[in-house]
Amino acid sequence: MKLTGTDIGVGVLAGLAAALLSIGLANQSIIGFLLVLFTPLPIFIAALGWGTITGFIAAATMTIAVYVISPSLDAVADILLMAVPAATGAYFIGLARPAAEIGGPKDVFVWYPLADTLLRLCLVIAVGVIIIGALIGEAQMSALVQAVTKQMNETNPQLAANPEVGQLLVRIMLRLMPIIASAAFVMSIVANLYVALRITAAAGKLQRPRDDWPRALRLPRPALVIFAIACAMAFLPGAPGYVGSTIAGAVGAGFSMAGFAMLHARSRGATWRPFALWFAYACALIFSFTLIVFLLAGLFDTSRNAPVSKAEIKTPPNNDN
Repeated sequence: MKLTGTDIGVGVLAGLAAALLSIGLANQSIIGFLLVLFTPLPIFIAALGWGTITGFIAAATMTIAVYVISPSLDAVADILLMAVPAATGAYFIGLARPAAEIGGPKDVFVWYPLADTLLRLCLVIAVGVIIIGALIGEAQMSALVQAVTKQMNETNPQLAANPEVGQLLVRIMLRLMPIIASAAFVMSIVANLYVALRITAAAGKLQRPRDDWPRALRLPRPALVIFAIACAMAFLPGAPGYVGSTIAGAVGAGFSMAGFAMLHARSRGATWRPFALWFAYACALIFSFTLIVFLLAGLFDTSRNAPVSKAEIKTPPNNDN
């Protein structure tokens, strides 16, 4: 696919829009925080609607813009946890191959499975969180956690009277930070991908046929092995434990989303569906430990569904969407 001036312009504008959204936290407001959550959306829309190369242009533009605006660790975090996953996810979503290459009928394209895309997004985000953690350093992270613990001590005199409990909280929070961070970014990126797919499809710019997300949002079987190894590493001290916790958090979030998708799929047509969905999401928001239930459910379904489309051109969409 030949790159046009329009494609370049869309990529640059999408990258600038993503950069503006990424600095929303500077306002230190709820609206600013919400805007940051949608940082990957312009990149996804550019890539899905105008081609993967346009998405890469958008990601590169955002990278340059955020570094010029704020050449700090925050800029690196925006690049590694927003721009790179968005460009990566859009790339895999835009891949397709002739079905004849894998023994299928002629004149049909098979698109890259959503399950495989989700696994790669989990790993890319985990790598990003690991790099950010290495740049911050354990000492700085520990100091941050101790500052939070100090505030807790000031509001809770009983906690201040038990320094051993405070130190235990520090160790627990240091272990949970990479898990929570990687899981939160995975869920945010996947939500942006879903919204971008709906927007580009509604605009008539999406070539990929619509996935049945309740049945397609799964993790493939290799994710089980990765998750098991990561969970085992999470119990190790030092850097190996941090790496294992981060990967476990990211892949665990993928399995949790698969569990929710299974609930959506199995409740179709049921009269109790609205109540079940509202109850499930409310429990997940209020009692985060209930996510473990959906994680366990996701472990038992590692199916891979690939959408197909009738070939209208002689060459597959591949990277150009």
